Amino acid sequence: MRFPPILTDRLMLRELRLSDQDALFRIFSDSQVTEFYNLGAFHSLEDSLALLERRKARFYNGRGIHWGITRREDEDTLIGCCGFNAWYPRRQAGEIGYELERPYWNQGIMTEALQAILIYGFKYKRLAAVEAWVMPGNHASVRVLAKLGFQTKGVQEGKGYWNGRFHDLELFLLNSPIKKLTEITIQNK
Repeated sequence: MRFPPILTDRLMLRELRLSDQDALFRIFSDSQVTEFYNLGAFHSLEDSLALLERRKARFYNGRGIHWGITRREDEDTLIGCCGFNAWYPRRQAGEIGYELERPYWNQGIMTEALQAILIYGFKYKRLAAVEAWVMPGNHASVRVLAKLGFQTKGVQEGKGYWNGRFHDLELFLLNSPIKKLTEITIQNK
């Protein structure tokens, strides 16, 4: 199975590499990045290596896909990740997740990256729907999803469980790609 790198106007979405371990640690050790996440801030490089290995295994086991987000002019410097945490073949659906290093917030980077993976999901994986689960209070994530055409389907009390307690999560759903989505280039490396 070959990993599909994606090019957008400003970004290269590529497979995560072992050399990304330090960047993953930098991203996930920031408590503001992980504030609304289902895990705590990382405390060691081993945490980032474990995440990298889980995400690679998920792809090679056919259970999901996560791209490393880089700028086109610097494909070696990871600034975030996005992808499908899971595929739901019976429903022809996928669930997205994403994170971005704080210096890159509010620049439209995540919106551009998510547009690309939505095209991938609808066009190449033939999805009928894409969902995202967001913790109440994560206003930045809600704004990005709204720009992409996601609609809220309401809050489910106690939907998530991590760090020893239940958490409410709001479901957002996109049933078809919005007109704003542009084409992407899947590299053949």
